[in-house]
Amino acid sequence: MKLRFLPCILSIVFMLTGCSASLFPEEEKQDTWANSGSIAIGHSLTIQNSDNKFSLLDNIDVLSAEGLYYAAWTMGSCEPYVNSEGDTVDLYDAHLYLLLGEYPDSSEAQNNMGKWIDAGKTNYEIIEEEETVCNGQAYHLLTYNCISEGNPYDRGISAFGICRNNAVCIELTCRENFGQDLRAIMINFLNNCTYSDTATALPLAADT
Repeated sequence: MKLRFLPCILSIVFMLTGCSASLFPEEEKQDTWANSGSIAIGHSLTIQNSDNKFSLLDNIDVLSAEGLYYAAWTMGSCEPYVNSEGDTVDLYDAHLYLLLGEYPDSSEAQNNMGKWIDAGKTNYEIIEEEETVCNGQAYHLLTYNCISEGNPYDRGISAFGICRNNAVCIELTCRENFGQDLRAIMINFLNNCTYSDTATALPLAADT
C-alpha cells in the first residue's frame, strides 16, 4: 500500500498510537482535489488547491475511530525506488504528508503535538525553528536535513499546529536536486488550510 513510504516523523507518530501501516484501511475518500479545487481532511480541515503542481496521492481515514486522518501529495516527476522493505515504490521530486488528529480535548491535542515536535527534533538535523501565523492559525515550523539512512529525501520543512481539540503535522520533504523554496511552498499550503468554526484556533503552548 502507498503508506509504506512514510517520512521518519509520521512513522513515529503511528508508533506512538500503537498502530502499524499494515493495519491501515485501503479505502480512500473521494478525490475532490483536482475536480472541485478543495479537499476535506477529517471533520475539521479543508484545504484549497492553490498550487496545481501538487497531485493528491492519498486521503485516508487512517484510524477514524481514534480520530486520525492522513493525506499526501506529490510534486514533480518520479522514478522507481527500492525501500528498506524491499518494495519498489515511486520516489517523487517532493512529497507532502499531512496527519490530522481530532482529540477529545485541547490538552490531548497539545500533548500529541508536543510529541510530534520532539520526534522531529530527534530524527532530523534541525537547521531552523520559527513561529508563524497562516490564515489565522499559529504554526511551529522546523526546517531540517534528513539524516536517516533509510530516508531517500535530502531535506524538508514541517509545520505543527493545534486548533482547539485538533493537532496537525504537515511535512514537506524533497530530493537533493529539487530547486524550489520549500518554505515558500509550505507557507502557501498553510495559507490555504481552513479549520471549521467548531475548531477555534489556539496559540501554541509556550514549551513547544
